[in-house]
Amino acid sequence: MKTHPAALAALTLSWASPLQAATGVGAGDALRATLALVFVVGLMFALAWAARRFGPVIRAERGLGVRVLGHVALGQRASLALVRLGGAILLLGVTQNSVNLLKEMEASDFESALARSQGREVEGGNP
Repeated sequence: MKTHPAALAALTLSWASPLQAATGVGAGDALRATLALVFVVGLMFALAWAARRFGPVIRAERGLGVRVLGHVALGQRASLALVRLGGAILLLGVTQNSVNLLKEMEASDFESALARSQGREVEGGNP
């Protein structure tokens, strides 16, 4: 069900009527307070989005050359993570208490193996 903004403002003002009578607050003041509240809540969501998008974790990832290529859950408390670190690809086993290196490959070897597993031939390499 969609609510029209004018209907929402009218509803807010109708709730404010008894308060207005007791405190002497006008209808314009109630509307301004409602709009200020909507603005502040919207601003909070925008700041939360910006913090997640451009926060320190993202900057550290980019600066260190670390990139998570994929993540697969194996259970409630265990997963596999495929991470690119510079020119190497790392397969990590992640549990609640530890992170273990399972396999390390060069990026070119990884891309060749990935292409073979998908049935494609690698240019200049063995099929």
